[in-house]
Amino acid sequence: MKHIHSYYSPNDLYNKIIDGLNNIGKELSKVTLDDLHPVDEFHIRGSVATQELIKLAEFTPDMHILDVGCGVGGSTRRLSHETGCLVTGIDLSDEYIDAAERLTQLLNMQERVKFHACSATALPYDDNTFDGVWSIQMNMNVEDKLLWLQEVYRVLKPGCRAILYEVCGHKNTPVHFPVPWAQDGSMSFLVPPEAFRDVIKAAGFDITVWNDKTDLAQKAFANMSEPKGEPQLPELGVHMLVGHDILTKAYNLRRNLDEERVSLIETVAVKPD
Repeated sequence: MKHIHSYYSPNDLYNKIIDGLNNIGKELSKVTLDDLHPVDEFHIRGSVATQELIKLAEFTPDMHILDVGCGVGGSTRRLSHETGCLVTGIDLSDEYIDAAERLTQLLNMQERVKFHACSATALPYDDNTFDGVWSIQMNMNVEDKLLWLQEVYRVLKPGCRAILYEVCGHKNTPVHFPVPWAQDGSMSFLVPPEAFRDVIKAAGFDITVWNDKTDLAQKAFANMSEPKGEPQLPELGVHMLVGHDILTKAYNLRRNLDEERVSLIETVAVKPD
């Protein structure tokens, strides 16, 4: 877990994001959610996918939602903004959580959006606390998937749902590294979709929605070519989160999708009443 923590712990992240905003001419007092999405929607298909998940989730303003693996809080804030619900985001990375809290204050959303640094396999919440859970592309870094999902199940109220949007393995191995979530195989724990489905059920959930989004992921990365020479990176982007080799990681993700080494699954899992 230590090397996963260090992978997602860039130094001085918040100030680098602020510098990026300044460099593209954004006035900090007027920064919007959309201004931040190049850096804070760190998952396949970005804010488009987040909007689809919000629609799928059907969360309402009276709910308290837990975002497991929230990163710097882009989709956490988007969920609260679009639905009015209270959202608590958790992440293993203190650096991400620090940036998430400060960006949320910058947007004046701290009343409805909270953050906490902790492990997804040991959630610091009582049983039956939350009205919903969502988790966006985090399971790849979790070795003990059953323990993670049992924790999600435990803190979720009966009859409520967990929305999961996750990269899984596929028919072929091994995966080409590095990828956006891992420099190498020591921190990537992919299982095929069928195995992922089995472990969700083993945690106690009923699966009510199961959408394979692999083809849409392929389209999103179809234009990624092998980078040559020094990368030309934007002022604001996910390279701030996981390193300047992001174009190589994106190219490898394209290869993994095209060669059926990884897949993308969107699912709704319900804790029975």
